[in-house]
Amino acid sequence: MRRLDRDNSTNEAVIGKCIEESQVIRLALNDETSPYVIPLCFGHEVIDGRRFFYFHKNRDGRLARMLESCPVCTFELEGDTRLFLDWEKMMCNMDYCSVIGRGRVSLIETEAERDHAMDVLMEHYGRGDFAYDKRAMKAILMYRLEADELTCKATRGWRTQRGC
Repeated sequence: MRRLDRDNSTNEAVIGKCIEESQVIRLALNDETSPYVIPLCFGHEVIDGRRFFYFHKNRDGRLARMLESCPVCTFELEGDTRLFLDWEKMMCNMDYCSVIGRGRVSLIETEAERDHAMDVLMEHYGRGDFAYDKRAMKAILMYRLEADELTCKATRGWRTQRGC
């Protein structure tokens, strides 16, 4: 990381706020022809110091095929961003936070684990109270991404606004 003053890779408060504010996780995968990036809704939890992200997708499709052949991915999330203008210096910049990492994706097999993953996902969007139709869960695949590596970059203004 070039800007060490923005490195927050060990700051759990900043990482947590950034993930909490993120609306989308982007997975980057590679197949034999080209890179593939896909934005997904997600849920997140920390268990015994390990970060897990949950997402779902259709049973058929490129993502399912790619994960079956190679479950390793890179991922990216960003917290709320804000452009700020410095009229005196005639410059502008962004206040931002981003999390980038690598991990391994696995298919969630049991109904109990699938229900838990969906509950975590719904809670991330503030709808843990939503009683979704569990029969519809049979039409989708639920995945768990376990982060092996993670870096976090945040500007001072972003951290200050969030009390980090």
